[in-house]
Amino acid sequence: MAVMVAATAGYAQYNEQDIRDYIVQYADVAVKKMYEYKIPASITVAQGIFESACGKSRLATEGNNHFGIKCHTEWMGDTILIDDDELQECFRKYASVEESYNDHSLFLTTRKRYANLFELDIMDYASWARTLKQDGYATNPQYADRLISLIERFNIASLDTLYQQRYGGWPATVTETKPVAQETKPNTGSTSAPKPSKPGKKVFTAIGSEYPSDQSPFTYRKVFKNNNTYFVIAEKGDTYEKIAQDILVMSDNLRKFNDAGPGDEPVENEIVYVEAKSRGNAMRVHTVQAGETLRYISQRYGVQLRYILKYNMLEDNAVIHPGDQILLRR
Repeated sequence: MAVMVAATAGYAQYNEQDIRDYIVQYADVAVKKMYEYKIPASITVAQGIFESACGKSRLATEGNNHFGIKCHTEWMGDTILIDDDELQECFRKYASVEESYNDHSLFLTTRKRYANLFELDIMDYASWARTLKQDGYATNPQYADRLISLIERFNIASLDTLYQQRYGGWPATVTETKPVAQETKPNTGSTSAPKPSKPGKKVFTAIGSEYPSDQSPFTYRKVFKNNNTYFVIAEKGDTYEKIAQDILVMSDNLRKFNDAGPGDEPVENEIVYVEAKSRGNAMRVHTVQAGETLRYISQRYGVQLRYILKYNMLEDNAVIHPGDQILLRR
């Protein structure tokens, strides 16, 4: 589906594949700028997509300006005139896109109005998006929502995780959590890794062909979609940690996305969501079958378990029985 935007360069048209291509093309420079200036790579790329129409706007094609930065009084470089809020406004013109990315970082780090950005958690892209809008980066009232939507729909936050992996010691952090988990178990003398889901516990599996497939720039794994939520299918021997490393997501987040319990690991062909599930499903009610659990229903319909509990006024440890009616949306 094509998207038409009125960015700082007038109208430009782009589609979902253009967005994915843009993410791949500029992921590395955004991660480098995150290391140098402590600006979330996800925010940088999302702004680049939105402000430049995936590099297709006139401002981007003729001026290499991917962030809609106007001249301002201190700018001594080349300029380009574009109709924006007013006719023939002055925008900065760069020799390369990389120069635009660097100037974007300097623009945010050297202006007092954006100082409060750097008090935020570098991994909290939503707060960064809202604060950017609050601080006056853009006049579009939906600016923050647009950035957040782009980041979540196309899993751009994976770039922030990539930054952690390269520069922040993410693999060491994951490794260090293992002994803690083992120490909380009864002393049985065993040092084996967490076991897959217990025998007899029903899990929701898929072969993939019954779901629409998609591509992701962050993983070699085939990605599918259920209830507007992306997932992969676990392979034999997979763990949440292994899948997390493959798709550049923190393993703790992957467990949260899938409502996995302590010690649980996916079994072969089990659905593993790589982003947060939806808050509801068009199928309003599910009738419980033998062996099903609330988590199974959550995974089957791509609805967050906490919302299923909320809609049905159930506690975390609630037991369901065959024939029970479970609401899947408000």
